[in-house]
Amino acid sequence: MSLDHDLGAFIDRRQRFAEAIGDGLAIIPAAREVARNSDVHYEFRQDSDFFFLTGFDEPDAVAVFNPAHAKERYVLFVRPRDREMEIWNGRRAGVEGAVAVYGADAAYPVDQLDQKLREYAIDRPALFYRLGNPAFDARITRLLGELRAMQRRGHGAPTRVEDPSPIIHEMRLRRSPAELARHRRACEISRDGHIEAMRYTQPGMYEYQVQAAMEFVFREGGSPRNGYPSIVASGPNACILHYTAAEYGYHSSDITRTFPVGGRFTAPQRAIYEIVLAAQLAAIGVAKPGARYESMHEAARHVLVEGLVDLKLLPKGVEDSLAMHLYREFYMHGTGHWLGMDVHDVGDYKIRGESRVLEPGMVFTVEPGLYFDPEREEVTFHLREYSEQEMWERRDRLGMTAAKKLEDEEKAKAPTVTHRVPPEFRGIGVRIEDDILITATGYDVLTKGTPKTIEDVERTCAEAPRLPR
Repeated sequence: MSLDHDLGAFIDRRQRFAEAIGDGLAIIPAAREVARNSDVHYEFRQDSDFFFLTGFDEPDAVAVFNPAHAKERYVLFVRPRDREMEIWNGRRAGVEGAVAVYGADAAYPVDQLDQKLREYAIDRPALFYRLGNPAFDARITRLLGELRAMQRRGHGAPTRVEDPSPIIHEMRLRRSPAELARHRRACEISRDGHIEAMRYTQPGMYEYQVQAAMEFVFREGGSPRNGYPSIVASGPNACILHYTAAEYGYHSSDITRTFPVGGRFTAPQRAIYEIVLAAQLAAIGVAKPGARYESMHEAARHVLVEGLVDLKLLPKGVEDSLAMHLYREFYMHGTGHWLGMDVHDVGDYKIRGESRVLEPGMVFTVEPGLYFDPEREEVTFHLREYSEQEMWERRDRLGMTAAKKLEDEEKAKAPTVTHRVPPEFRGIGVRIEDDILITATGYDVLTKGTPKTIEDVERTCAEAPRLPR
């Protein structure tokens, strides 16, 4: 049983989900084991939507929700107990455990799924299933075909197929107190790992050695796995996006810190770091209930552009650089994303075309950065004003290839200016990322305590590591 398994919380989630689908039938497959090579599999991690509703962390299972059924409203289809296979691959809950431990109304061996699905789906008006699962879509298509063939004999069949993800994802977007407790622990473990990385790192090390020290602290702190594969980058590699953090109780932290390997920032590094830190603090400062999600990106972007203009790294002033998005040559990503069971978690950023309003219980990252390619001695800027929102709408509507072609045609018509990047800045990449919770009155930095000011970073780098080098 997972440490995240609080049966009452899962029952509450399932009840809310059942109310949302009404008299429909929902089918939610678990993740499958994926072969790495020969008979070796990649490390298994359960599908987040499936785990959110079931708490069941074995592969190849299927959850069926049938609120209109007299008895079997929530059913799990699982691998049966098998002594020989369990010797090789670990214990299974089996159909008995699916009911006794995980709270299913009924459970069956997964090889009975097709037979039971046909029984459940008869006379159900809607089927809730997320298309796009190559291993499962054919089963749903076959089921619908069989049900429609039965309509001539007087049986009803689902007349619509709906994606259950919007229902589940809106539930996942707002954290309960118990979920927040696990999320806070993930952040604490990640904080400790980053602190040890600062202490442990010294010139001459390889990136994977720093990663190993950090991930040792993750495991020691109770994190069974990372929230995502670590990207530890040094020198010019820091111009490639980098981050690392732990997962705890199926909740992921997400932290980025940039620190000097030699323990002290150079003057150019310090100048860029101060701009990024000021931008991050400005973005966090506007986070509160009722604020637009996009307002944080706007705040960070404005501070970054002011800093770039002051350092003469942009050929135009602040307002023109914002209108023409000249900063995108050095800051090419957004300022954050939702954070939860997945590092890039679910949830819409816009509602009916407008930036979403922040609410208590939402968690997201704030992560501005600046990156100066070591090989770019000069940058050619296209001097044209455009709307980022319209750019993304066109990309969504036309597809990336067609939209990019139009963008290139528009750039070709615009005047240009070539601007030199001073050599002292080339090869510097700085990103600072924290995890933010919206509270009833403002915000809480879940990753607080991870050194961030120049003074705190340099002091931590000077401390002795816990681990032997």
